[in-house]
Amino acid sequence: MTKTLPLSEVKMKLSRLVQDVLLREDEIIITRNGKAAAALISAEEYESWKETQEIKANPELMREIQEGLKALRHGKGKSYSSVEELFGPALE
Repeated sequence: MTKTLPLSEVKMKLSRLVQDVLLREDEIIITRNGKAAAALISAEEYESWKETQEIKANPELMREIQEGLKALRHGKGKSYSSVEELFGPALE
């Protein structure tokens, strides 16, 4: 759940807000003078965001992703179950 809170409130409740971010996967938008200034998210979510940014910054990888999506739209490619048969179940 995304919450929007002023910085003054975040300062008073930081410990609890961090706990909420970790346990309930909350996201906190922190405002200063009524405008969004920062966000509080879990470290896991932040790492995921960083990985996404790295992928998006790689033109060759983005081209490959776009080509793969185009192939899927045209009925080409493999189903998840057929890929799983080749490589085994996904690791968790």
